[in-house]
Amino acid sequence: MINKKFDDLKYFFKKNNENFYFISPTNFNLIDMHNWIPKWKNISYIDCFDSKSKYTVLPIEESNRNFSSIEEINEFLLANLDIQQLLKTNSQKNLKSNALFLFFNKNIESLCSKLNLNLFLPPHSLVKNIDNKIVTTEIGNSVGVDSVANVLANVESYNHLKQLASENNLGDKLVVQAPFGDSGKTTYFINNEDDYKKYSIKIESESKVKIMKFINCVGGAIEASATSQGTFVGPLLGELIGFSEITPYKGGWCGNELYQDQFASDVRTQVHQKTELIGNALYKRGYRGYFEVDYLIDLDDNTVYLGELNPRITGITAMTNLSPFCQSTIPLFFFHLLEYLNEKILILPTEFNQLSLQNGGAGITSQLIIKSTHSELRKVESSPVTGIYKLNTFNELELIKESSEPSERAGSEDYGFLLRIIKENEFSYKGADRMILILNSKLTSDRGTKLNENARKWITAANNAFKTRELTKEEMILSKMYTSPASTKGSSS
Repeated sequence: MINKKFDDLKYFFKKNNENFYFISPTNFNLIDMHNWIPKWKNISYIDCFDSKSKYTVLPIEESNRNFSSIEEINEFLLANLDIQQLLKTNSQKNLKSNALFLFFNKNIESLCSKLNLNLFLPPHSLVKNIDNKIVTTEIGNSVGVDSVANVLANVESYNHLKQLASENNLGDKLVVQAPFGDSGKTTYFINNEDDYKKYSIKIESESKVKIMKFINCVGGAIEASATSQGTFVGPLLGELIGFSEITPYKGGWCGNELYQDQFASDVRTQVHQKTELIGNALYKRGYRGYFEVDYLIDLDDNTVYLGELNPRITGITAMTNLSPFCQSTIPLFFFHLLEYLNEKILILPTEFNQLSLQNGGAGITSQLIIKSTHSELRKVESSPVTGIYKLNTFNELELIKESSEPSERAGSEDYGFLLRIIKENEFSYKGADRMILILNSKLTSDRGTKLNENARKWITAANNAFKTRELTKEEMILSKMYTSPASTKGSSS
């Protein structure tokens, strides 16, 4: 019976006559959706596929603007005459057009309205409110989903921080988080006054920060969709955090892996239950659709704590929907789309969530987000094309075929899909996303705390295929107009 329901939903989207546009710097986050929805298009700024993907639309007009955010790039795309003509042409065919974004703002809401685009996301004001890490903690507390021991307060000095920690029994090792921002850049690990001095201006400028006890933990990430029928929960992924080979940020997210025995069954059950509670609480606040929750799993006693809440499509959305579980059933993202299409969902959350809990980790899926770790701006001399790769006998990347389809890695542990972000003759800066590797193999050992040999081989091969050099004097001048590629992570960067 349940399989018939999945088939009915697949058929619904195959026959749906509305246009769906994912508008973002790259199509990474929803890279596979065109295989499920025929009228799906990605409107992108960065050309990851050398203009060879028929599902990706790029603006003909280039820009020399120095964009400071993903929202600015998205505004540029919507204001682009080529893109507007595409949207206008489809509108004239009396076809409904629906827009989705990784990040958006009030200006983008207004542009969507002018372009007759239905925004398939909650209001920006609501997203912004929920995105606050302080509010996240309060939402969790309200439904019994506890965070690591913490206090929310304004910090005036190092001595004041120590006083707050002492009064709340947080110990000497502390983790401080700002209300907004990518966790890799706005999470501060403070063991002494020297650590504090590095971040004192940022910490003291906030009206309130989250001060947490440091625990020995690994991260887990899970996505869900809050709907009128309840919260649908996907599989639990392990998080790769702070590995210096691929990220310059100590607390920075840099990948994920998914396999069934990665977490104990009671941990998976706890995470599912907590995520449902959070999703139901979000819906009561008016938030509808897709969201992601990070959890911290204490390695000493397996206690599950709330980490972060990301009210949006995120950096694990591709991997969630590409997982063997979602590929064999339906993408979790379908439930988001059905909510905004105001269509009745044939499957109950209890049905889907039980399957997700039991089979969500079927097979092995993983991803590496490989960033530039050098501190200075550099010029890219060579970068691998997007496609299917394997490691040859010398542990070098060997291109099997150029491709825009992660599914063509064929489920084999020997093959991987590489999505190139920065290409030859572009600039590379500290923290820039170089490329993303989607694999069918495990990446860590010791409960997620160390990279295994397999991960190190792929990382070394990928970095060796990405070559940069110092800038010439002329390039130094040109770099003043440099347009930086935007992050793929779904945190508030």
